[in-house]
Amino acid sequence: MKVVLDTCVLKLATLPNPVNPAALIVELCLAEKIRAWASSAMIEEYQEVLAAHPELLQGIVSAVEPCYPLTELEIIRHSPDNRFLECALAVSADFIVTVNTARGHFDQPDYQGVKVLTPGAFVNLPAVQKLVQKHFGAA
Repeated sequence: MKVVLDTCVLKLATLPNPVNPAALIVELCLAEKIRAWASSAMIEEYQEVLAAHPELLQGIVSAVEPCYPLTELEIIRHSPDNRFLECALAVSADFIVTVNTARGHFDQPDYQGVKVLTPGAFVNLPAVQKLVQKHFGAA
């Protein structure tokens, strides 16, 4: 399963919450149960937003697969979101995980076959639930 994680998901993962889907997604990525991809433009944004969380930043940068989009898109009105879509399309990702689904952001459920899901919807996918059960040893 290939995913592209919007920066907001990483930021949400830093919040203390006993039921935090974003933190669970990050944990699965760090454990290499989910394959996450990021371009250099995305990593720059990660660095800005996660500057106060250097350990998480280092873990994410080490865990993601590099992506090298060859096309610059201007499909999404909020221009920085296009960098995430470029990466997702370049690697034929299955999902973009984000909370930014408002108008002008990732407001379509699907972009050329790449599905857009919130962290909560993503962790509730049957395939992800199986990964969670394997990773945490739940029956």
